[in-house]
Amino acid sequence: MELIRTVRPVAAVACILFFLYATAVCAENRTGALTVSPFFGRVLFDNDLDYNNDTIVGLGLGYHLSRNFAAELSYGRIDSTRDTPAGRVDGPVDLYRLEGLYHLDGLSPCGKTVPYLAAGLGMMSFDSRPRGSGRDNDFALDYGIGLKYFVNPDVAFRADVRHVMNFRGEGDTSNHNLLYTFGLALLFGGEKKAVEPGAAPVLPAPVPAPPADSDSDGVPDSRDACPDTPRGVAVDPDGCPVDSDGDGVPDYHDRCPGTPAGTKVDTRGCPVPTQAEITERGTYSFESIYFDTGKSAIKPESHPVLDGVARYMTEYPDIRLEVQGHTDNVGPEELNQRLSEARANAVRSYLIAAGVAGDRLTVRGYGMSIPVASNDTVQGRAKNRRIEFEPIE
Repeated sequence: MELIRTVRPVAAVACILFFLYATAVCAENRTGALTVSPFFGRVLFDNDLDYNNDTIVGLGLGYHLSRNFAAELSYGRIDSTRDTPAGRVDGPVDLYRLEGLYHLDGLSPCGKTVPYLAAGLGMMSFDSRPRGSGRDNDFALDYGIGLKYFVNPDVAFRADVRHVMNFRGEGDTSNHNLLYTFGLALLFGGEKKAVEPGAAPVLPAPVPAPPADSDSDGVPDSRDACPDTPRGVAVDPDGCPVDSDGDGVPDYHDRCPGTPAGTKVDTRGCPVPTQAEITERGTYSFESIYFDTGKSAIKPESHPVLDGVARYMTEYPDIRLEVQGHTDNVGPEELNQRLSEARANAVRSYLIAAGVAGDRLTVRGYGMSIPVASNDTVQGRAKNRRIEFEPIE
């Protein structure tokens, strides 16, 4: 029966301690800290002592030798009564203990809740006879467990359970008592974590910025040989516009993609006729094509020139040309406009008759709007009366 009486309270208090440990988060102890621990609780006396179970109030003073180890001296007073053959004993019971505490910081996940083990020795002093006529001072040993829950680095709630054994010295008899207490642990001093005044918080390293790519072509500026490529244009590994046929004209400008390697091309990427001259406007000017004055009929001496144009277009079947008619400034502007269109149409008709598909030729008359020489001389006006060809898509 005595064993059951002792075990049940121990199990109950132990459950409370470990419930607190399981539900709290985190703990802190520090080397060199002094602790002051006021406490209260209850003592369950061994039946052989004939003391009534009663409240204990006391104070503990401790010192942390390290983060885990601490020594603590405590005093507790129990105002209990005892029935003896000589009469009722009303004197208090005094309990003195010197204990070592081992804190299990390693079991605490983040620093607030610290369970610990305890063991020590001391003295239990109590009146042995009625009316204070004498006291017994028994040597005592104790051991148990405890738990601290830190509300801040200097204050913690505390709960303890001890098995206290007092030895009477009468035939080496001993008594087994249970002590459980609750209180505070107040920490003073010790080695706190150093924090430099005004120290900036440690921030994660910034993610490095992606390398600059001014034209957004996917090739960083540091190795982009063509840093001003228009947005959306396909580029090669060097960041330059793709030139599929290798003619020096990038695909996005090339009106004649697929030009055979080695072929001389104009600024549009189209093959340049060997018998033609490229004008400042980028058009082709073959030899002079002659017309009667004020008329659109082609003179026979111009037929070989137009036959050369037809052969060029046959050789390059992907080429399409705009036939452009121009005049000098002799006569009304409206008349010259109609005349330039008529002459361009005459050239188109000749080339179609020579075997060029009509959908490869368009016509446009510019009248006297784009002179290439001065109209003040006979020679200049002759140069302005001309036919030019411009490659088109």
